[in-house]
Amino acid sequence: MNGGDTESEGDQAISVNDLRVEPSQIYSGSSANVILDISNEGELPADITLNTDGGEYSDRILTDRCRDTLDVTNHDVIGPGEQNQNSYTLEPRTDLRFSWQLENPSSSNIPLDGRSCNLRFEVPFDYSVNAFRQIQFKESRDAEGSEGLQSQSSRGPMMLNVDILGSTAGESSTFIAGDQAEARITMRNQAEEGTSFTGFIEADKPEIEVDGEDIELGDECEDTEGSLTMHEGESQEIRCDIKLENEEFIGSTRGEITAEADYTYVQNLGSQTIEVEYRGS
Repeated sequence: MNGGDTESEGDQAISVNDLRVEPSQIYSGSSANVILDISNEGELPADITLNTDGGEYSDRILTDRCRDTLDVTNHDVIGPGEQNQNSYTLEPRTDLRFSWQLENPSSSNIPLDGRSCNLRFEVPFDYSVNAFRQIQFKESRDAEGSEGLQSQSSRGPMMLNVDILGSTAGESSTFIAGDQAEARITMRNQAEEGTSFTGFIEADKPEIEVDGEDIELGDECEDTEGSLTMHEGESQEIRCDIKLENEEFIGSTRGEITAEADYTYVQNLGSQTIEVEYRGS
């Protein structure tokens, strides 16, 4: 919290401690083990929901024709608390460890020059975040109001920020009656393309509310249906009017605009290659 602009941190949510394939070259009919160990380096707890029984998540690492060449014969997850469950809450500075066993069926047809398979490592984390900004209206510049209005934005892979526009008061978050006041809610994927911390975000439209006597939001903020997709560095913006039910008030009135959103951050943690060689007679 602070009395001025909101601040946001957390462009690097997940850190890779260990990523390896052993061995990275196998013969037809053989198997390999894959290890992925990650830490939550963001400022928010992150929830991950998995299906470790051969569906949904366990074969995500197999790309393209690799699904015809390799089978996931075992997939384990070790996380905080109870092991081998389907849902984990990863608090900041805690680890989650994945292991896969990949097998090439002896019946598969491997060409004489072998086959190269690319493995992709993505981890989907579910977040719920909120941001707020306190605002006030004064009947005139001379009217006494509150000092040190507070604001806060989310921390984590997605920035969620509440700004205000149209103030003539000369004070942060303060309007004069008659101002064309406007709220701007910004959602931004903080990851940057080209870095090791990349991924895309699938977010629900934020729920935006105002709490305060005589203060209401325009209809633009009432549409919370649907979802948004943001890749590295992309952002989405929602703007709506801030209105006073009665502009003939005396003194000042104060309120708080809040925004909440659920989103899934699918982080790209890199790739590896495994070579499947022909086993001749």
